[in-house]
Amino acid sequence: MSLRALGEIVAPALAGADKHVIEQLHLVMAALGFMQARLRSEVGFQQAELEAYLALAEEVAANFRKHRASDCAKLIEAVSAGRVVLASATSQVGDYQHSTRHLRQLVAALASDSSSEAEAADYQVIVLARSGAMIGDARLWCLPLGFELDPTALPRRDWLPVA
Repeated sequence: MSLRALGEIVAPALAGADKHVIEQLHLVMAALGFMQARLRSEVGFQQAELEAYLALAEEVAANFRKHRASDCAKLIEAVSAGRVVLASATSQVGDYQHSTRHLRQLVAALASDSSSEAEAADYQVIVLARSGAMIGDARLWCLPLGFELDPTALPRRDWLPVA
């Protein structure tokens, strides 16, 4: 309703305003449109993103064990904590985001702290193999912003209902 009011009432009233004022109104309208389009799917998207980072972190942990013959305790603990968040019926969007961010930071730290060229190369292979689907999901999530050249090329996901 507020988006419609901005477009039908406020925008025409600003017809003679400076260009930057109109641009700001359009940015606000785009942000509201994005939230309207994605708000119902946010929990599913955040859960799917956490699942993707858990899978990445588990592969990175296995790579760490392979090259260093020991476990990366912080990463293993973060994976366990992320699984608890994912399984909990009381988890909220912020919980999923926090766990995902923590996993991302730990994986990045391990990748930059490789003990050998072979370990670094293995990290790169793992991250590249996993990141394609993650980037595809991010592109799908941002679809309402209108930057995608061919939206039909993006995969369908369970967390995003068909419009």
